[in-house]
Amino acid sequence: MGITPPKVTITADDPRLRAGKPAPDPFLLAAGCLGYSASRCVVFEDSPNGIRAGVAAGAIVVAVCTSHSREQIGECGAHFVVENLEDVRCEEIETDEGMGLMFTIEH
Repeated sequence: MGITPPKVTITADDPRLRAGKPAPDPFLLAAGCLGYSASRCVVFEDSPNGIRAGVAAGAIVVAVCTSHSREQIGECGAHFVVENLEDVRCEEIETDEGMGLMFTIEH
């Protein structure tokens, strides 16, 4: 289909995980495999447990209202809540540390 698989994929049955969502382990493991601390990562999640896991990992969390209503995910601690990913823009920017990503949330 022409889709390049990501460098890192963590699934619920990954033997390296001690606990799954809502524990932060999946996001901490993924960030570590990518060579980043979770605090330098952005998590896009559509489930309450996933949102809680991303927040617990210390990542910036964008909750997406695609499988749960805004009311169901609104109190899970996400930094931003969007209806869908059409509300999110991403662009590559140059920073003091090299290239980075800048996300813009459209409300």
